[in-house]
Amino acid sequence: MNKKLILSVLFLTSVFFSDDEIYINQQGSNASIDLEQLGSNNLIGGTDSVAGTLTALDLDGASMTLDINQIGSSNIFRSDAIDGESFTGFFEFTGDSNVYDMLMNSTGLITSDFVNMNIQVTGNTNTFDVDIGEDDSASYLDLDWVILGDSNTLTFDLDYSNAINFIDINGSSNTITANLDGYSGTTSSDSGYLYMDIDGSSNTYNITQSSTLARDYLKIIQNGNNSNICIIQSDSGGSTSC
Repeated sequence: MNKKLILSVLFLTSVFFSDDEIYINQQGSNASIDLEQLGSNNLIGGTDSVAGTLTALDLDGASMTLDINQIGSSNIFRSDAIDGESFTGFFEFTGDSNVYDMLMNSTGLITSDFVNMNIQVTGNTNTFDVDIGEDDSASYLDLDWVILGDSNTLTFDLDYSNAINFIDINGSSNTITANLDGYSGTTSSDSGYLYMDIDGSSNTYNITQSSTLARDYLKIIQNGNNSNICIIQSDSGGSTSC
C-alpha cells in the first residue's frame, strides 16, 4: 500500500515578543504528532499565519494521533480542519486564560468516524470551542473532558451517530453549552450518551440533545450550590426552551 505523508511545520521564536509559535499543516495517513509548549502567550496554528494574524492549522489523514501540551497562560490552539477517521487526540492545558478552538469535518466531505478525544484542563478563565461533524454525522465519537478550575467556558457542537461524552468538572462558575444532534444509532446501546460529574457551585449548563431517533441519554451528578441547569431533549417533534 502506498502511503504519503506531507508535514509542513514552522517553529518561530520572536525576538520582539515573548511568544513561541508552531505553525503546522499535515496530509497523509498514520501520522503521530506531539507538540509541547511551556510558558505564556504561545500559539499553535496554520502555516498561512502572518505577523498579527493567526490562521487555523490543517491536519488531514486517517489513523492520526495528535498530542498537544500547552503549559502556561494566555496560550492559543486553533484548528478549523482536522479531517480523517480513526483520529486519537490528547490535549492538555495547564494555566489560565487559554483559548482552544477546534473544528473537525465541517463540510462532511471527509469522514470523521471513530474519533477518540481526551481534553484535560487545569486552570481558570479558559475558553474552549469544539465542533465535530456539524452538518454531517460523525459516527462512534468518544469525547472526554476533565476540568479542574473556575470560570471556564466550554462550548461544543456535535453531529454524531453513536457517541459517548463524559465531562468531569471540579470548580465553580464554569459555563457549559452543548448542542448534540445527529442520527444517534438504532438501539439504546448505541445512542447519544452524555455523563456529567460536577463538583462546584454557581455553574451554568445549557444542554440540548436532539437526535433523529430520540435515543439520547443524559446523566448529571451535581455537588454544589446555586447552579443553573437547562436541559432540552427533542426528537424534532416540537420546540421548547428553558
